[in-house]
Amino acid sequence: MVNRHPNLAARFCPQFDEPVQLIPADPAPAWQYTEIDTSGGKGDGEVDAQIQQLCAAERAAVCDLTNPPAFRMALIRIAPDRHRVVLTNHHIVLDGWSTSILLQEIFAAYYGQRLPAATSYRRFVTWLADRDLEAAHTAWRELLAGFDSPTLVGSRDRVALGQRGEASYQISVQTTRALTDLARSHHTTINTVLQAGWARLLMWLTGQRDVAFGAAVSGRPAELPGAESMVGLLINTVPVRANITAATTTRELLTQLRHAHSHTLDHQHLALSAIHRVTGHDQLFDTLLVYENYPVDTTALADAHEFAVTDMKTHESTHYPLTLEARSGQQLGLRVEYDTDIFDAETIQTLITRLQRVLVAMTARGRAGERTAGPDRLRGL
Repeated sequence: MVNRHPNLAARFCPQFDEPVQLIPADPAPAWQYTEIDTSGGKGDGEVDAQIQQLCAAERAAVCDLTNPPAFRMALIRIAPDRHRVVLTNHHIVLDGWSTSILLQEIFAAYYGQRLPAATSYRRFVTWLADRDLEAAHTAWRELLAGFDSPTLVGSRDRVALGQRGEASYQISVQTTRALTDLARSHHTTINTVLQAGWARLLMWLTGQRDVAFGAAVSGRPAELPGAESMVGLLINTVPVRANITAATTTRELLTQLRHAHSHTLDHQHLALSAIHRVTGHDQLFDTLLVYENYPVDTTALADAHEFAVTDMKTHESTHYPLTLEARSGQQLGLRVEYDTDIFDAETIQTLITRLQRVLVAMTARGRAGERTAGPDRLRGL
């Protein structure tokens, strides 16, 4: 797979004006095989603890870009017929969409299946270099014109990262269906509906009516042939702005977000650091919303061969003090990652409870066209 996608083994040189990516002539991942001795009667808890220790070491390794590579794999034998495969990477070489593609290719290659020619990541880099930067700068300046105060849940001068905490939640089938219906009735996506709910939660949390937060975008342009099957870093983080008054209805908020998305859609390739420069801001936000709709079918990975993929777990981490990750499905899944120096588990539970109430209220008010709640009214939700 690394021969097929050599950019996975890229090295990064920081000594120039801009980071330079080097592709080795003979690319290779960092690979290790280990066995966990269960002969002494170790329970599942002890085995899992050893696996988690290895995973933590792998994550620490890929975060050190001075000690390449940033893509690592480990095979752990925990019984004669049971193994764990651990794939770890820095986001600089691989995004979530690509991980799904890569896993399917790994299992197909394992069984000797012929794969179609890979779309070179170089094609995306070339496309990126040809973008009209001036048009992108103009679009983001217009979107953020008049935006005065960054939307921050942590300290503005925060430097060190605190310990990371996480919590997972499920939205009921009924509410998930109602959110989907709300998006459809307003000619938008459930991602936009979630952005509206997140904006309203940030209003309550910060007391600001003009709020901004980060949103992850796939970065796979429709006009680039093969972009949907490309493996590498294409994802980007861009600002989402919501200007909400006491008179703003759910319909108006969704329309505002949809129009802003359309206005910047062709310019989502611009780096966040460049957006900061052209808008005159050192920082716009410190929260992130990620909507994932690329589930991996573990049944398809095994493909009726001699082994079965029994479970799959992912662990992602960002530097933001508050990140909401939503995953599509019959029941919308929510995962919150947070800085424990800023939030505790009880506060996060309160935030998610309020978010769920906001989303439920939006599904009712969206049909009736009623007003959204301002900061004071949100306190009662």
